[in-house]
Amino acid sequence: MISVIKAQEIILDNAIPYGTCVIQIDNALGFVVAENIFSPIDLPLFDQSAMDGYGFIFKDFIDKKEIEIISEIPAGLEYSFEIKSGFGVRIFTGAKIPVGIDTVVIQEEAKVENNKLQIDNSTLQSESNIRKKGSQITKGACAIPVGTKLTPPLIGYLSSMGITQVKVFIKPKVSVIVTGTELLERGEKLEDSKIFESNSITLKTALRSIGIEDVKIVSVQDNERELKKIIEREISDTDILLFTGGVSVGKYDFVYNLLKEKGVQELFYKIKQKPGKPMFYGKHVNVSVFALPGNPAAVITCFYNYVYPAIRKSCGDKNVFLKKIRLAINGRFNKKSGLANFLKAKIEDDNTVTVLEGQESNVLSSYLNADCMIYLPEEIEEIQKGNLVDVILFPFN
Repeated sequence: MISVIKAQEIILDNAIPYGTCVIQIDNALGFVVAENIFSPIDLPLFDQSAMDGYGFIFKDFIDKKEIEIISEIPAGLEYSFEIKSGFGVRIFTGAKIPVGIDTVVIQEEAKVENNKLQIDNSTLQSESNIRKKGSQITKGACAIPVGTKLTPPLIGYLSSMGITQVKVFIKPKVSVIVTGTELLERGEKLEDSKIFESNSITLKTALRSIGIEDVKIVSVQDNERELKKIIEREISDTDILLFTGGVSVGKYDFVYNLLKEKGVQELFYKIKQKPGKPMFYGKHVNVSVFALPGNPAAVITCFYNYVYPAIRKSCGDKNVFLKKIRLAINGRFNKKSGLANFLKAKIEDDNTVTVLEGQESNVLSSYLNADCMIYLPEEIEEIQKGNLVDVILFPFN
């Protein structure tokens, strides 16, 4: 067995990009840009009014000179004449500042009587309420660096530059193989000695939450010959082969031996942790192979601590792990030395963290209240109330 930290290091060392492609920005949400994006224009394109108000020459205001409002400029209309001393314009948010104007007073701080501007702001400064050309970004400057995940605001930012396509890292194709003779699909008639299978939908929705849509689910009973056929087929048609169940050392656990027989390079097998000790990770050419335990809570633990960061790195993300913070634990906890523990937990209103009931690896009901995992390293045996612990935040709360 290897440590949690070593297992994560091995996975990240072997996580490689799946290539790049060019896509429309409308479809780019959640993708990571594969090259620096440079602005083709200045933003703003021109000096523009930041508010609805009145534009004038600031020196006229300082000199207490009468200012006559001679025109109105809405957004999208260019005023072709230079404004001379003693004159001003009614101007609206986003409108281009005409030549000569150097200051805008907002309409709430001004009034016009007989076309004469009266300003009620003694602290007004020159260039107030004007967005200067290129103040957001100048033409040719890097707008978004490589490795940035595209969010709705950033996609809007690209659109404001007139950019319609971006080069991004490709997201992987995933095949999930669910093993177990005892498993029934949802909707099937419940039989004695059978249980409803849940790992496939857990993994499919977890993958979808990080933008992985190309997910194939395959279910197989504990039949060595049938499982071998499925491995042969799926490993040649995917980027990530992800198993649940069948990876331990029981009589009907065939996954490990079949992967070795197929020639999958073993990078590690078994991690010094609870839950999720019997986990396998390997490579077959460029296919990443993860074999997770069958117990549902162990699947969640292993997915978010190993599969999730591997995918994020391969997709070009800079920050691959779930966010981790340090909080005081709200109670005492004892564990055996030699195994790291991942504990379902909840952050309280006073910024302490509580270990929840239902830590067994088959229990999902405790996720009703869980918003994080407490990570206790393998060497720790006892935690006292008030001790600081590592808290890994779930991405779905």
